Amino acid sequence: MTHASTAIPSPLAPAPDLSPYYQAPRLDTLQDWCNSESFAVLPDDWLVFVADVEQSTRAIEQGRYKHVNAVGAACIVAAANACGRDDLPFCFGGDGATVVVPAAFDEALSRAWRGLQAQVAQGLGLRLRVGRVPVADLRARGATLRVARRSLSAGFEVALFAGGALTLADHLVKSDPARYQLAAGDEPAASVEGLECRWNDVPSRNGRILTLLVRARGDDAAVLSEVMAQVEQTMPVAAPVRLDNLPPIWPPRHLGVEMALRRPGRWSGRALFMGLWAECAFFAQLMRRHKHDARTSAGRYASELVSNTDHLKLDDTLRAVLDVTGDQAARLESLLERLHAEGKIDYGLHYSDHALITCFVRSLERHLHFVDGGGGGYHLAAAQLKASGSQAWQDARAAA
Repeated sequence: MTHASTAIPSPLAPAPDLSPYYQAPRLDTLQDWCNSESFAVLPDDWLVFVADVEQSTRAIEQGRYKHVNAVGAACIVAAANACGRDDLPFCFGGDGATVVVPAAFDEALSRAWRGLQAQVAQGLGLRLRVGRVPVADLRARGATLRVARRSLSAGFEVALFAGGALTLADHLVKSDPARYQLAAGDEPAASVEGLECRWNDVPSRNGRILTLLVRARGDDAAVLSEVMAQVEQTMPVAAPVRLDNLPPIWPPRHLGVEMALRRPGRWSGRALFMGLWAECAFFAQLMRRHKHDARTSAGRYASELVSNTDHLKLDDTLRAVLDVTGDQAARLESLLERLHAEGKIDYGLHYSDHALITCFVRSLERHLHFVDGGGGGYHLAAAQLKASGSQAWQDARAAA
């Protein structure tokens, strides 16, 4: 939120081993995302790392979805720190994350995620499942790892994925653990420097926070065009985080989650917690006074925070977190139901009265903010998406 991390230097230019990713095009509009030909293909010797919190539904029932979200973000931060790169292609999934890397980063990232497993279990009492799948295995099974990029203003780029590879990798890690899951090991704690859980929950201003997942059936992403057009029509007022609904950060309700994942020693942990607690109090005062004044550091940070929320993304599935009115929600649901009935898409959605925000902060100038719907957001929408696809399969089988 306010401090500058010095643990990992920010990359000034892409290294040669990430060049296949940096040769991928930047796609600026949602309609561009619907053209699979706009995406570049990553090489077979790359790896797809997948992580998710097991038994997320139980954590949601216990009111601990913020803990789950923090773990998903921590996977991305730990990967960046372990590899010494903030510019890895990744996707935050709410209850987990996906990171795609060249084989040269295999050992570093595997060790970091094994170490993070222990931190998550000890600090939050959650079980983190981690695995990796070679892109060559995914291609052999008919999937292609396609990637594009979306630039944000505060130093980060967000990867966009198509081709079915990420969906298949997630399935393989869960269905074939002996082959694709990483065995637990006695690894040192992973660095999660840069992870911040200091903003409180973000209230809806338009009536409800909609968490939406939409997946095209088959390989033709063009069928998402109507959905993309309607989502674009709701922007920017449907952005879940804006200057007029930035929540108070004092007292910081979720700071303990961040501290549990950092897992420092007993006495140093207390000192760090008290220092961050005081820092949050100071920053809260600055936000109250200056968040609308772009001439100040606090005002610039607040403005860039709004621009750098990761609330629209593509990882074979369109993921969106939107602050919508009742009429906007009804129009979206009507369109989704029609496209589903026509056999073009499967979808899942979830409503809440607030959003969650978990941050990846290198400095006041370099930061990215992961957003999810409160009360289960992505996880519960994913359960609906899965049921939607299963029902479609059953209907097709019955018709045959």
